[in-house]
Amino acid sequence: MFRAVLLLLGFGLSAALADSKNDASAKDLEAMQGDWAVVEYVVDGVKAEDDNAQSLFRTIKGNHYTVYLFDKPLGSGTIKLDATQKLKHIDSLPDKMPDKPFLGIYEIEQNRIKVCYAPPGKDRPTTFESKKGSGHSLMIWEREKK
Repeated sequence: MFRAVLLLLGFGLSAALADSKNDASAKDLEAMQGDWAVVEYVVDGVKAEDDNAQSLFRTIKGNHYTVYLFDKPLGSGTIKLDATQKLKHIDSLPDKMPDKPFLGIYEIEQNRIKVCYAPPGKDRPTTFESKKGSGHSLMIWEREKK
């Protein structure tokens, strides 16, 4: 009987932790909804020129994203968030290669999102940096003003 109670309590605790994870991630996903423009883009330690970086836009609806070069779609896919990690996790699964996710970290500050991704098959970044030789992509997005 005592073991059954412990199992039920453990299951209840696990469910509560899962709910809090889902709540935090859902809250962040809600904050990401809408249209965003790149303000800074660094790949493998090389900062893109402002004019090139600022020609990239992204729309997020639900967990689906589309990236545009000006108004021409470049790619799309889905994102999965885990807001309970010390460095919040984001996994980007491109529609054209869903079996090769980009593992990343993110932070949201009001109308700004900072993300850092590793290339597919590489470990998730542990800092918001894109050093030469890392292959990491660091992007800062700002909500588009309408």
